[in-house]
Amino acid sequence: MKRSLLITLVALAVAVPAALASGGDGTRIALKPVKAFPAAKGSAKFKAKPGERELQVEVEHIRRLAGRRVVVVVGGAKLGTAKVSTLGAARLSRNSELGQRVPQVSAGTVVKVRTGGGTTVVKGSF
Repeated sequence: MKRSLLITLVALAVAVPAALASGGDGTRIALKPVKAFPAAKGSAKFKAKPGERELQVEVEHIRRLAGRRVVVVVGGAKLGTAKVSTLGAARLSRNSELGQRVPQVSAGTVVKVRTGGGTTVVKGSF
């Protein structure tokens, strides 16, 4: 019984990264708000296929940051910034096919959106 559980867990550990890299519709995660921005919500979508990687990060309901820039951090490294619209939404999209840097994403990769001052707005992990 314990052996079959171990085999199942190993199979899942191998299957999750393969699913993230397989392409198709990609993998989407929800980005959850923190106490400082309780109404915020967001998402991140990663899509990979041979020769191309794409990552999109969106956050909304942060109207008090309108006109300012938020910082998108993926796997502990800054990916870029996005300007918050007057409606309180920001979006950052990167595609390697366009020559843009797209980090490698796997199970457990953390995505955060922060204010320019470093306060986390939303966060989640693949």
